Amino acid sequence: MLFKLKIPKVYFVLVMSLPLLLMNYKGVSQEHPPIINFQPSDYNGENQNWGISQDNSGFIYVANNDGLLEFNGARWNLYKSPNFSIMRSVLAYEDKIYAGYHREFGFWKRSDTGSLKYTSLSDSLSSEMFEDENIWNIKHIDEWIVFQSYNRIYFYNPDTGKITFETDVDNYYRIFNVSDRLYLQKKDRSVYLLRNGKEELITNLGNEFDVRLVLNIFETADKNLLFLTRKKGIFLLKNSKVEQWDFPAKDVISKYQIFGGIQLRDGSLVLGTISNGLIILDSSGNLKYQIDKSDSLGNNTVLSLFEDSNGNVWTGLDNGIDCLNINSYITEYFDSSGKLGTIYASAVKDGNLYLGTNQGLFLKELKKESNPKLIEGTKGQVWSLKKFDGDLLCGHTDGTFLINDNSATLISSIQGAWDFKPIPNHPNKILTGNYHGLSVLEKLNNTWRLSNKIEGFKYSSRFFEIMNANEIWVNHEYKGIFKLEVDRDFQRIISTELSSKIPKGENSGILKYNSDLLYYTKDGIFKIDTETGTISKDTILNEIALLNQFLSGKMVEDSNKRLWTFSKESIIFSEPSPVYGKLNTKSIPLNLESRKTTVSFENITELGENRYFIGGTNNYLLLDLKKLNDAEHKIYLNSVLIDGTDDKFRLVNKTGALEFPYNKRSMRFRYSVPNYHKYEITSYQYRLKGLKESWSEWSDSQSVTFEKLPFGDYVFEVRSKIGEQVSSNTEQFSFTIKRPFFLSNFMLITYFLIAILIAYFVNRSYKRFYKNRHEKALQKKQKEIELNNIQNQKEVFKLRNEKLNQEIEGKNRELAISTMSIVKRNEVLRNIKKELKRNTSLSSDNDVFKLINNNLNNKEDWKLFENAFNQADNEFFARVKKKHPKLNNNDLKFCAYLRLNLSSKEIAPLLNISPKSVEVRRYRLRKKLDLSHEVNLTDYVLSI
Repeated sequence: MLFKLKIPKVYFVLVMSLPLLLMNYKGVSQEHPPIINFQPSDYNGENQNWGISQDNSGFIYVANNDGLLEFNGARWNLYKSPNFSIMRSVLAYEDKIYAGYHREFGFWKRSDTGSLKYTSLSDSLSSEMFEDENIWNIKHIDEWIVFQSYNRIYFYNPDTGKITFETDVDNYYRIFNVSDRLYLQKKDRSVYLLRNGKEELITNLGNEFDVRLVLNIFETADKNLLFLTRKKGIFLLKNSKVEQWDFPAKDVISKYQIFGGIQLRDGSLVLGTISNGLIILDSSGNLKYQIDKSDSLGNNTVLSLFEDSNGNVWTGLDNGIDCLNINSYITEYFDSSGKLGTIYASAVKDGNLYLGTNQGLFLKELKKESNPKLIEGTKGQVWSLKKFDGDLLCGHTDGTFLINDNSATLISSIQGAWDFKPIPNHPNKILTGNYHGLSVLEKLNNTWRLSNKIEGFKYSSRFFEIMNANEIWVNHEYKGIFKLEVDRDFQRIISTELSSKIPKGENSGILKYNSDLLYYTKDGIFKIDTETGTISKDTILNEIALLNQFLSGKMVEDSNKRLWTFSKESIIFSEPSPVYGKLNTKSIPLNLESRKTTVSFENITELGENRYFIGGTNNYLLLDLKKLNDAEHKIYLNSVLIDGTDDKFRLVNKTGALEFPYNKRSMRFRYSVPNYHKYEITSYQYRLKGLKESWSEWSDSQSVTFEKLPFGDYVFEVRSKIGEQVSSNTEQFSFTIKRPFFLSNFMLITYFLIAILIAYFVNRSYKRFYKNRHEKALQKKQKEIELNNIQNQKEVFKLRNEKLNQEIEGKNRELAISTMSIVKRNEVLRNIKKELKRNTSLSSDNDVFKLINNNLNNKEDWKLFENAFNQADNEFFARVKKKHPKLNNNDLKFCAYLRLNLSSKEIAPLLNISPKSVEVRRYRLRKKLDLSHEVNLTDYVLSI
């Protein structure tokens, strides 16, 4: 990187002069063409810029210390130098951008991906370039591209690729293209014409005028040559004789060191100085502009100059890049001191331009470069300036002033004079609207004075018009439209009517135009019917309101019957057409940001010859409508960026219908218009057919991104608009987002086959299902039948059991009856036996007693009881015997009586024993059964 510091001696002066940059500002700001500034932070390169060129698309290319800069009207791209050296020269020709570096030259060409790719030409040289050799200049002559260093001139033929060169070490070659003829200067200070490979001597400026260096050569209208030098001025070659060119601005040029210059297509000369900015001369040598940093130039050291296809002058500066709109219909003035303030009103009188601002009333001579000067006594807010009967009246916050040249006389102290209107049928009277109503000024004996306040109306009257001789219409944006009837002498208000039929509107305005009372709001431009107090949209003028977004209802009529309105995007004027009832409308693409005006306080003043003044904040603009034209412009689709798998974008070629995989379906489109006019704002509109057929809203954004597009075919379209002029072309880009793999033909066939298999298995499953269902139904039916059978059997068993239970109950009843019969019989026999013993003397061996005892111990009775008991309680005895095998027959018999739940008293007769013996038996049985005291014997027997 050390070679960057090895700058030739000719540039040492430039470096040494940098400390003087801030010491050479002019004391006077001037009106000059619009200037666009690009700082290194804007183009992301280094400070110094050594060469500028333009291609067929209108893109600008700059040779920067860091490499090649490309500007497409929207954004800057930097292409680093191939050998990381300073880029010294650039030439855009056909489809290539030729570039010169330190010991390197070649060309950049746009690749299929849309970006520039570099090809070296110096690598193919038969001999190496010299040490510290830089390519300072590149020209196109005939079929050759000529590269110039101080030691050599290289000739490259793009068609054949052939390179030849001429070498003259330390000759300090400089080449110039003048009307497609190649001139060169050598170290001996001679200037030659190179014709057919031979040098023809033109002149030797060094011998006669001690000119060491020719900066450029120009051609005059009569085909003479002008030689621009660094310190000696400009020389004229006429009739083979060289002389100092005597031109009006010669003394101005002699003050400065010139670094370079170009001749514009109209013959004007633009000279760049080392520390004093730009000097612009017309073709006759008159000074048009002297522009430096005080006039918004980015830097006072101009390293390179270039005129683009639209007549703009590009300046490569020691720190930045500027674009001057030399041929613009706009001239701008900026007060760098900040003393001027915001301009609210303006007027021209006797060759002076009067500017009413929030700082006071200023005067500026129209034909002289000077800063506006404050008129004494007018400090404060100025609202209006109007001429009446050759006099200039100033509406001021302190009252009304009469202005004569640079003096001001207060003629009315009523505060806040908004505006002035002549009173019909009263030629010497003027109606004034002020902060607190209306008043009348009168001119008597050639002197203006306050005549009277109009009584009966005390609202602020900024917008007002006089209709029908004695009607005053006042627009108050917060209250609405007032219709005032005034007396004949304009002394007092007879009647006041606040219209309920006319809606009030913020920033609205009224104006009497062509005998019609116009009312302009955000809803459009209306005509007010002064008889009925109603409004209706004006079919012709309402188109003005539709052109751009509403900003202000302020309307201005000039002496040419032009009606001026102001919107967010532009200034629009309408004027009567030769066709009756028609208006011609013209839009000037000056948006609010460019105008820097206060909303609803816009002002425009006619300067004459289709020239107009527009006031802003610490600035003003001059419009030359003769230069205003709707030139066609083209839009360019610069790049299409495709989302990659790493979520970053890469550049692709914009031509042809391309296909992109489904995983790269996010796309960003970048587009631009190479329009370099400072005040012409470009708007863009796009649509993506296949996603949405309608156009987007107009926007100043130069790119749009579509995220995760569905698969399908698309056509992206974009167009632009400058003012109301739509681009002559609509850029298109056709592309297809492929179907995802899961929707590819292979996968669709796979899905189809899978669907068939699924259908087959589903059908089979259904068959199996219905078969199983049928079988299950049969099984269910069979089970139901079996259940019914079981239920029937249960019913049979139930009936049988019920019958058995009934039989058992019958048996039990029989058993109980038989048992009770035996009990009764035995009881009777015992009673008989007792009576016999008590009443007879029969012995116990008597047959009667034997008979009775035999019947009491009748085994047949027991057998009968046992059979009956077994029928009633089958297998009881077997269960008892099994559970208690030690029990004898008497125990079993006793258990049987207990099971019948007979009491001891009832058991005693059956056993032919006493009740007490029954209790003894109970005790003995409990022991045999091994029962505890808590267990009831009868309950236990019943449980067996």
